[in-house]
Amino acid sequence: MNAPSTSLKTANRQAIISHLYHHGAQTKQMLERELGLSLPTITQNLRTLTDEGLVEQGEPMQSTGGRKAQTYTFAARSHAAIGVTMRANAITLVAVDLYGEVIMRRRKRATYRNDGDYYDMVGDLVTEFAGKIVRSGSDVLGVAYSMQGIVSADGTAITFGKIMGNTGLTLEKLTRHIELPAIMIHDSDASAMAELWFDHSIQDAVCVYLERRPGGAVIVDGALYQGPNLSNGTIEHMCLVPGGKICYCGQRGCMDVYCSPEALVIDGESLPGFFSVLAQGEPGHRQRYGEWMDHVAQAIANIRTVIAGDIIIGGETAQYLTDDAITDLKHRVEALSPFHSEHFSLRKSSCADDQNIIGAALRFVQSYVDGICGAA
Repeated sequence: MNAPSTSLKTANRQAIISHLYHHGAQTKQMLERELGLSLPTITQNLRTLTDEGLVEQGEPMQSTGGRKAQTYTFAARSHAAIGVTMRANAITLVAVDLYGEVIMRRRKRATYRNDGDYYDMVGDLVTEFAGKIVRSGSDVLGVAYSMQGIVSADGTAITFGKIMGNTGLTLEKLTRHIELPAIMIHDSDASAMAELWFDHSIQDAVCVYLERRPGGAVIVDGALYQGPNLSNGTIEHMCLVPGGKICYCGQRGCMDVYCSPEALVIDGESLPGFFSVLAQGEPGHRQRYGEWMDHVAQAIANIRTVIAGDIIIGGETAQYLTDDAITDLKHRVEALSPFHSEHFSLRKSSCADDQNIIGAALRFVQSYVDGICGAA
């Protein structure tokens, strides 16, 4: 007898939370009109949700002559999730609220080491960071590590981590002093999570991240597709030049070697410095840039013979590519395609600061929001 009533109460609660989450400040009368629920039902749910900290009172509506109507808003900062990345010389932590907005950052310079003392130090940083978030008024949902390395199918270990030298690292070792839920996610997949979060129009696409160590991610039907072994999108190890330069993976001619920004800069030159000189038309830089663009175009053409979706270009190098450069790259890809009449978009990523760390944290946010709003 109670099941239908409980189910109805849950549905009403989720409908109110979801509407506030997606539409911003609402009055009781607006919710009544939009959701078709009775005013007493709305009033009771808003009272309960406010007590739970998920809803808060907003600014009163402008008066039209009578009493100002009170608005209610979704409390986006009631909960937060933490993203963490460990690089060769630094550890970065980012906290995001339930809208994916960054509410706190911390960066600590530290040389990476694949040992217990280093991971304990990271754990202490995470614990301290989480404490600050709680004191600011947000409950912490969990900690997501954006990893340079292939994550095992069960998400508990790094199965291939030659860049950082972390092959075999387990989630248990990484989090042994952390009393929060934790996950690991490949950094390219994490960046793609952020793409999807901030651009709901994406359906089928391959993300190409032109970092110092390039990577990729696959999006199918508007969702990240990692495959059964969580290794989809490892485009950096496709062979572009048979018998070519050696890659850190041990093979020769990989995309990583030819599409990394390291192929652009020489003799200690910085990436901003390279593009600054390139803009002046220096012949040597123009030649290197042209060869690099040809290799990136070939990699994208290869990708599109398997997955004929759109292409999103991101990563460190993408921020230096102008709209004209992106158009040029698309033309180069089209010239390499046997199907010249096909249509696809090739555009830059959002290129957000700490995109992969934000995307990792969004794993916890997405799960929580789906739970309270009802998964679509």
